[in-house]
Amino acid sequence: MFFDHMRRDGDLQPNSKIGSVVLFRKYHPGTRPYFQDMFYDATTIMARTRRPGLASFMFTFTTNPYWPEISRNFFHKGQKIVDRFDILCRIYADKLRKLHFLLNKKHIFGKILGYAESMEFQKRIGGPHLHRVFCVDTEATPENIDGLIWAHIPEKPADSDKSAWANFIRKVLELLPKFQIHDCGEHCKGSNGRCLKGFPKPYSRTTILHANKPAEYKRPSPEDGGQTLTLKYGSTDTTYTNSRIVPYNPYILVMFECHHNLEYAYGQSDNLKYALKYPFKGPSFSYIKCQDGTVSIDEPAQYARMLYRSPPEAHCRIYSQRYAYLSHTVIPLSIHLPGEQNIYFKDAEKLNNAANGILPETHLTQYWKMWKNNEIDKNSFYENMPEKYSWNDKDRIWKPRIFSNRKKNIETRTITIGRIYTVSPREPERFALYVLMRHFPGDPDHLKNINGTFCDTFADAARMRGLFEDNSVWEKTLREASNSLLPSQMRSLFVNILIHGSTQNCVIDSLSLWEMFKEHMIDKRNCTDAVKLRRIDRALAIIERYLFANGKQMKDYRLPLPSNSLTDDPNKAVDEFFFPTHLNDDDVDETVDTSFEKAKLNPEQENFYKLVLDAVMDPNSINRLFFLSGDGGTGKTFLLNFLLFNLRRLGNKVLATASTGIASTKFYAGGMTLHSAFRLGINHEPDQIPSIPVQSYFGRRIIESNLIIVDEITMLEKTVLENVDKLCRIMVPKNQHLPFAGKVVIISGDWKQSLPVVKNSRSPEAQVAVCLQISNLYPMFNKTRLTQNMRLQPSEIQFKEWLYKLGTDTSGDKIAIPKSMIVESREELIKFVFDKGFDIPSSDMLKRLMLTPLNRSVDLNNSIVLSSFNTESMDYYSIDKCTNDNPLSPYAADSDVAGLNKLTPAGIPAHHLHLKVGSIIVLLRNLNTSKSLCNGTRLIVKKLQTNLISAETICGSNTGMTIGISRVCNSYVDERPDGVSFERFQFPVREAFAMTITKAQGQTCERLGIDLSDEPFAHGQLYTALSRATNSKFIRVFAPNKPTDKDGNVLINNVVARGLTFD
Repeated sequence: MFFDHMRRDGDLQPNSKIGSVVLFRKYHPGTRPYFQDMFYDATTIMARTRRPGLASFMFTFTTNPYWPEISRNFFHKGQKIVDRFDILCRIYADKLRKLHFLLNKKHIFGKILGYAESMEFQKRIGGPHLHRVFCVDTEATPENIDGLIWAHIPEKPADSDKSAWANFIRKVLELLPKFQIHDCGEHCKGSNGRCLKGFPKPYSRTTILHANKPAEYKRPSPEDGGQTLTLKYGSTDTTYTNSRIVPYNPYILVMFECHHNLEYAYGQSDNLKYALKYPFKGPSFSYIKCQDGTVSIDEPAQYARMLYRSPPEAHCRIYSQRYAYLSHTVIPLSIHLPGEQNIYFKDAEKLNNAANGILPETHLTQYWKMWKNNEIDKNSFYENMPEKYSWNDKDRIWKPRIFSNRKKNIETRTITIGRIYTVSPREPERFALYVLMRHFPGDPDHLKNINGTFCDTFADAARMRGLFEDNSVWEKTLREASNSLLPSQMRSLFVNILIHGSTQNCVIDSLSLWEMFKEHMIDKRNCTDAVKLRRIDRALAIIERYLFANGKQMKDYRLPLPSNSLTDDPNKAVDEFFFPTHLNDDDVDETVDTSFEKAKLNPEQENFYKLVLDAVMDPNSINRLFFLSGDGGTGKTFLLNFLLFNLRRLGNKVLATASTGIASTKFYAGGMTLHSAFRLGINHEPDQIPSIPVQSYFGRRIIESNLIIVDEITMLEKTVLENVDKLCRIMVPKNQHLPFAGKVVIISGDWKQSLPVVKNSRSPEAQVAVCLQISNLYPMFNKTRLTQNMRLQPSEIQFKEWLYKLGTDTSGDKIAIPKSMIVESREELIKFVFDKGFDIPSSDMLKRLMLTPLNRSVDLNNSIVLSSFNTESMDYYSIDKCTNDNPLSPYAADSDVAGLNKLTPAGIPAHHLHLKVGSIIVLLRNLNTSKSLCNGTRLIVKKLQTNLISAETICGSNTGMTIGISRVCNSYVDERPDGVSFERFQFPVREAFAMTITKAQGQTCERLGIDLSDEPFAHGQLYTALSRATNSKFIRVFAPNKPTDKDGNVLINNVVARGLTFD
């Protein structure tokens, strides 16, 4: 492993030979192994001490070389700071002791639950810096964070105000220009000319806390009343706004008068990694001696020859100041196979004992014995042993810890926790034991016993528990599915496995699976040999059609072609897409809704329908671009489906798309995402046009379409539609002078609802800057706004008017939620939404919805509801693999499977899924949009098996359909230089009794519960949430600790972006 690392990062040749290897051990402070081990310990501490809903912070505390205590201790006049780094370091150490007292004893941010901190020394003559990550018992709410972290300039008090608070604010205003303003210069700009620290920061009216990206602190713009600072540099006045303020704590600023940075820690390990980042710069070099093709690696030599220490660092090392501090003592625990523990001996007696089979006791063997003999709780995990037991090295046994109840001892006690040493996957059997012991308690016999089946090896046991990659998993999945799923469901599951199932180390043998299960993919009733062959051919044709829709072909999976294959006839493939036909005789794969034949339009809808019909029928018509808008419930989706049905019936080829997968399921047939239809990538860069061959299936589909529909357009960045326009012009060169090459285009949406998601920002201004209204294309569209609400009852006109005002109010004022809608607890909210319980038909469950702005509130509500279920349950664990593994990196703790298990990025399922029959789940992947199986589809769990989840859909055009869900490969790529990219093999679902407001856009319900414990932070969130209901009487809102008006109505932030037109 080390040689692989040196060959990759040290530019060694594959045929080089290893000579002598001399490495440091972790006991040598300041070395690579030392910092890597400290990082492992730190991640362990933070993982054990962080609590859901409580705050964590990353704090940087620097030196002020102009502290008066420093100059007072100079020997004589003329002496400078560069002459007396010893004084600087001593004063800094004294300040650090005071800071530790405030944090650890006075609990100025809350009671400390755990922390990890490290010292940084700049490689020139800069003073020491402290980086600390810590978690506290303070609830993580925007209101609490607002009180601890300021990123704005406070308002100057009146001259007549002589109060202590006014004097405090005056001091803050005096110190801000000296220490907390970031003025960009060449030192902080990257190759693209942008500030590497992200300044100027986007403005924000309120503080917004995110789960997987940095918080947005309150930074009001000057237009919103934000203060400014004007500083004089020579003869030039420079004005700074809140966008230039480095986040700070006002008390720390006044107390220590130095630059510091206080940030809300949002991720699992990101901020911890940054806290220990700078000390890792020291050993980031290699010294390799190569002679006669033999490579010698000597870490001590590289330190002796290349290590540099600045004067402040040298002083701190001479006085034995520590590199890092941890709140807990972490006891490392080793993993070894039974009878294979390491033996250390100094005399012949111990060597003879080993030769006679007398092996020494270890942490692990003693744990196994105590567990087997019932000396410890049967649910006790190996890694938790140090918390209640101490290891007696002389007697080689675990002894119970004795804790004193004296208050003084409790306050000074250092908590001890355990950490299991990581094991390399290159040792499969030991790695399997490592994985098993991280998930289950017990001795070897218990770990190998899986539901009464005794496995020969730990690797087999891990495979049976779904913790190890297993090439037979697909056979097992389809075997389980064949006992309950219909042929059409088997075909859909088979295609999902082919497209989404392969991982780096688990390749699917598609042909073998087909031969093994093809008879389960056809209707075997009344099936003679001749009929059986025809039905198998039809099954292959349906599978081919699914693959074509995903840009795949049968040959990609070595599957046999059906007769009249789409591969041989591209025209047929395109016709099948626009005008789907029934290919099977046992069930219906494509559902055609004929209700639109008898549907009636209101006058507004009728007028729009005629405009579009005239444009489609007349190629020379001038008006060919249409924008359909309207409030929620005005029938936009119904009208688009009416157009889609009738135009297809007249022989027109309509490309029905939407900005999201869940929005595309609202089309009665053939809906898909805009990205899928036009083969667009994830990155939305201008002029990043996909290369699509003109004669390909996707190319001809674009060329032959008469009408393009794009629903929920407000959520798309302008560059997406601009690239679609350019692609159409490329595909149809004769009309390249016309917008969208002369095609009729309908875009639809409601500007009062959610806008595009902007990377690293949720400010309304940033969202407006990338939305379609800013594009040069937008003025070309003929606007039609529907006003007749088809969702609300006639008695709800007042509620409709209130919703419109709420959605267009750009004043920034809080909105009063009527007290009749307010409930006092989450339990009351849950009881209101699910008033009939959970054992109800899916059609009724579809009408009930819980919404909240952030995922953390989603998780909390889901866990509360799930705990009330007494049905059959199943635990599913993912298989995680790092895709940018560097085992000798200081961040290797992230690459270890234990570190990966802790990560749950947005859109990736959790490592541990605890599901119950009857619970509601949501898909996190687009599996089959034609079947309404896409990101955001809600389902009810009907059956849980080892390798398969059977569930019934409760939204989209296929409500009530039962499907089988298998594990898939979920890939996550972190684009940051030190980010971790990995694969997670897991079921692509999560609990979904509650959802985020963004995912609910476009859905309708009859009973709606809204959890606003986290206030709305993005444009249109409050409007989107409240407009999901058909009747205001069936809306309830939980908004704890929020202000009220004189009538008892609750006041809530309402974010509406400026610069938009709503008509």
